[in-house]
Amino acid sequence: MDFLQIIVGRILLEYLGASVRFLYVNLRCLLNDDDFTTFSGIWSPTGSNKKKEENSSLNHMIGVIFLGALILLLIIFNT
Repeated sequence: MDFLQIIVGRILLEYLGASVRFLYVNLRCLLNDDDFTTFSGIWSPTGSNKKKEENSSLNHMIGVIFLGALILLLIIFNT
């Protein structure tokens, strides 16, 4: 059961990180008149396995930072 929770937690963190990156990239695109980036381009880009693993690590890292900031804000505003 613990193994399943670790896997699901990692997937949820990667999804959260990909969502944050998607919002950031496309808001920046709106301000600079750049091309729109699809969610699948951020979640699982095409290319080599190295690029996919780097992207997965980046999504996970951003997900952890965003979740940590969200928990910190909840602690600050609820006390």
